[in-house]
Amino acid sequence: MTIQPIVLPETIVIGVLALQGAFVEHIHYLQKLRPQGHTIKAIPIRTLSELEQCQALVIPGGESTVISSIASHTPGLLEALIEFARDPAKAVWGTCAGMILMADVDGIGGGRKKMVKGWEGIGGMKVWRNLYGTQLESFEASLTIPSFSNPSKPFNAIFIRAPAVHSLSPESQVEVVAQLPEQFLPPPPPSDSPLGEPNLEDLGKVWLKKGKKMVTSFHPELSGDVRVHEFWVEKCVLGR
Repeated sequence: MTIQPIVLPETIVIGVLALQGAFVEHIHYLQKLRPQGHTIKAIPIRTLSELEQCQALVIPGGESTVISSIASHTPGLLEALIEFARDPAKAVWGTCAGMILMADVDGIGGGRKKMVKGWEGIGGMKVWRNLYGTQLESFEASLTIPSFSNPSKPFNAIFIRAPAVHSLSPESQVEVVAQLPEQFLPPPPPSDSPLGEPNLEDLGKVWLKKGKKMVTSFHPELSGDVRVHEFWVEKCVLGR
């Protein structure tokens, strides 16, 4: 599929879904950016009319089920969010819970293994929610990002009840921007879940990009470092 280039205005409106989760931090980080030739206006999104103003969208961390539920009770919003997420011409970034929502499906463990349909923003991606454990098992890891302009400076990634990639289909054609060091890898999801057999090689892929879509299983908005936000704006929103 050929994505037609979009001529962006001088002021780019980026929406941050503000139904639940860490949306304020994303807005603050985006407002710090000064991309050449453009001004960023970051706004919270709670209604369909607010979403319609946006050229790009961030789906923050939080609780994916709650985010979907609230959106479904706001007239027209859930349907428009799913359409926005699936549109290859629209830049969308999902962090943590947002990564779950951008998947085709996600799995839930414990005593009630089940599969939940996602918004299919990145086709061919299955995720498993909370695979890294509970809130008490949150952790930080230093990631080396070759795509950064200063790759020698590690990025401190914060994982809080983080999802993990269960598997990527061969046709998904995603770019792996960052991989978790082996010592931090979670135990694999169960092989008898509705999602099928997990791909152990995909478990540590914590930052993926496909066209204008991007997902991170960690929380860059809590790091004190704007480089992931800068990467998304430059590569996905502006396409540079």
